[in-house]
Amino acid sequence: MTIRYGTSGNPPNFYKSEFRKDIMNAPEWINSIGLNAYERLMTYGARMKEEKAIELGKKAKKLDVQLTVHAPYYIVFTSEKDRVIENSKKECLKTAYLSGLMKSKKIILHPGFGINIKKFIKNIKIIEKDLTKGVTVCPETMGKLSQLGSVEEVVTICEQTECTPCIDFGHVHAREQGSLKTESRYREILELIEKKLGKQVLKDLHCHFYPVEYTDKGEKMHRAVTEKNVFPQFKHLAPLIKEFGMKPTFISESRDSQDIGALQMQKMMKNLD
Repeated sequence: MTIRYGTSGNPPNFYKSEFRKDIMNAPEWINSIGLNAYERLMTYGARMKEEKAIELGKKAKKLDVQLTVHAPYYIVFTSEKDRVIENSKKECLKTAYLSGLMKSKKIILHPGFGINIKKFIKNIKIIEKDLTKGVTVCPETMGKLSQLGSVEEVVTICEQTECTPCIDFGHVHAREQGSLKTESRYREILELIEKKLGKQVLKDLHCHFYPVEYTDKGEKMHRAVTEKNVFPQFKHLAPLIKEFGMKPTFISESRDSQDIGALQMQKMMKNLD
């Protein structure tokens, strides 16, 4: 296993490159700049022709680019409306099916609004019976206090289902009102995952990383790593990745600079070797 670094979707530099004419060229571009992971965004719908999904998977495999898929935002397993729940199940299963065609093993999912964690767990357990083989749902930590998705809630979900976590450190920082300015909170999070979910889950952890702006209600907007005095900063997490023997995937969501953020993380980790 190796540490993976990549982008969430396609940043401006992709569209300035020779690969810009077709987003299906994303794996080639990722590989050309020295990265090895790519999160295919289906945030506004699992819309992709089967043959395209297969083609993307083949390209990524050939270039050793690890694919993950971000599920649609409108999947809400905590809704009070039965129709929304049923549509969410269908859309989640469709996302997992397309993910499977790409040979992507993880779909990243926002848990939704509210505090009804029991309802979320109940509905995840239902769809897990029909998920495409080899594909795992990864509930993501969320940035607004009104959303389901604290670190502890995501860990609880994973304890009671077959899910594994997606730790979005930008969201954690915003939700916890600036908690990730030193190493200590990072350590607490990693120790909790290891204790509750095991060493292998921690080792293979899927992460989003980028600086964020927040208010008293939580996340406001993503910031760019090229800005000054923005947090969280990867330098506080990097030594712990080595200490805990992790081989995680880091997807950069740095504002309009996902590639720059991913390359910075990669360089920082190499400098620790």
